[in-house]
Amino acid sequence: MALIVSVIDEPRSAKLGKALIFMVWLAPASALCWSETVWRDEVRALSLALQGDNFIDMLRQMHGEGHPAIWYILLRAAYAVVGSPVVLKIVALTIAATAAYLLVFRLKLPLSIMLLALFSSFSIFDYAAMSRNYGISMLVIFLVVLSWDKGGRNGILLGLLFALLANTNVHSVVLVGGFLAYWFFDLILARSRPPLTAYRAFVTAAAIAAVGIVLCFVTVYPTFNDTGQNDLSGENFALLVLRALALTSSHFMAFYPNSILELVVAYPLAAQIFAVLMSVLIYGSLLALANRWPALIAAGLVLLGLSLLFTLVYPGGYRHQALWLVFMIAITALATDSQRDGAGVAGIEAAGGIVTFGRLCFLILLALQVVSGIDKVHQAFIAEIPLSRSKDLGAFIQSRPDLKDAVIMADPDYLVEALPYYVPNRTYLLREERFGAIVRYTRNARLSLSLADILQTAHRLQQREHVPVVILLSQRLDQITAPVSLRESYVWRLSLTPEDISAFQSATSLVKRFGTVAGSDETFDVYVLK
Repeated sequence: MALIVSVIDEPRSAKLGKALIFMVWLAPASALCWSETVWRDEVRALSLALQGDNFIDMLRQMHGEGHPAIWYILLRAAYAVVGSPVVLKIVALTIAATAAYLLVFRLKLPLSIMLLALFSSFSIFDYAAMSRNYGISMLVIFLVVLSWDKGGRNGILLGLLFALLANTNVHSVVLVGGFLAYWFFDLILARSRPPLTAYRAFVTAAAIAAVGIVLCFVTVYPTFNDTGQNDLSGENFALLVLRALALTSSHFMAFYPNSILELVVAYPLAAQIFAVLMSVLIYGSLLALANRWPALIAAGLVLLGLSLLFTLVYPGGYRHQALWLVFMIAITALATDSQRDGAGVAGIEAAGGIVTFGRLCFLILLALQVVSGIDKVHQAFIAEIPLSRSKDLGAFIQSRPDLKDAVIMADPDYLVEALPYYVPNRTYLLREERFGAIVRYTRNARLSLSLADILQTAHRLQQREHVPVVILLSQRLDQITAPVSLRESYVWRLSLTPEDISAFQSATSLVKRFGTVAGSDETFDVYVLK
């Protein structure tokens, strides 16, 4: 509890000011959370969490999904109490609010960093409004910082927190390595030789963390989503590693707001310029830690570790990339606290202008995240562009009594994953040829489909189940005039010909066309089989 409560001897005016800041964050974060239309990755986690008759059965069935178990355990436990899919939003917002509270009231950070971090896109939207497992990482990271007792670190407590962090998501295993690196170099670079108990605490924490990391990989691998990993066939492994190390910033371009990313996509020259600028900001941000060698080394290793992960395993989205920013915030708090406590290490103690330049780069990097956060608020409340059209589809299905018992199928298959949050209709997975709401991205499926295949499957379902069949298509058929073969998801392909399109349109009725979305591809045309 001492980790959570605010500082007791803090002036009353400071406490009131922080309370006001926290409430200013909580209002838009809550509004975004409750207004956001959940998308497939969010609901997929809940569907996985509700599998099986008990926790053990659930854990067995989710083995190989690609994520450790903590998030699923929390969702299943919360669902047992609430009994509604709304637990997604409740759990996510509760975790985010706790992390934000610690950021405002407990972490010892410069006011500028605290404010920019609090109102960044990852704090206000991606780790709060979006119900994913990455917000847990931010909370646990902040708890690690608050547990980092400079007088005598508790190896068991920190080890348990490291093990917990490693089981929030695979990317956080890299962060665990970063914390251990910081601790290790803090010991060996100390001006005065630390006592034996300090080394013993480190070894204890590292051993417990290793158990947590092993548990993470045992849960995740071997994965049944074998198409979701980077295809490295024909690639030179050594060159891939060198490219990841030399072009690290290229894996963190999502730190730019959407307006800049649109320029990057449209203009090759702009892409090169902004890639260089991102390199300056990222590597420059590391220099903010130049007067604290252990922190600089740890932050650099985490940056390289995530870059290697994005290169060799699977590419990282913004929610993955932002974990480095959270780690930088945490390591900045640890380094700041060490300096206030008078702890010193051999190395650079007064880097002067280098540190000032680094801090400026980090502040600019965080300011870009605030701009992205403002974009999210604009999209949600002014432009009113949803993340997914699954909620709109749910309302449409409920408005049609004749579709109450309809089976819903889609291409791509993953368009049905968000639907259980809004409607109870059964969903059918075309490529795996089974009923279900959890797509397995496996090569043991129909990797290539034609529109004729989809129509044939729909007829077969209608005849067998004696219910209406709803078909969702992400492709606008009236805009296709020549034969095409389109890539979908990781390795799926959809073939379309004018003849197949004509036959499909004759056998179905287009009953709804949904508009644009922001941040996903979950919009579609809705057809009902005649």
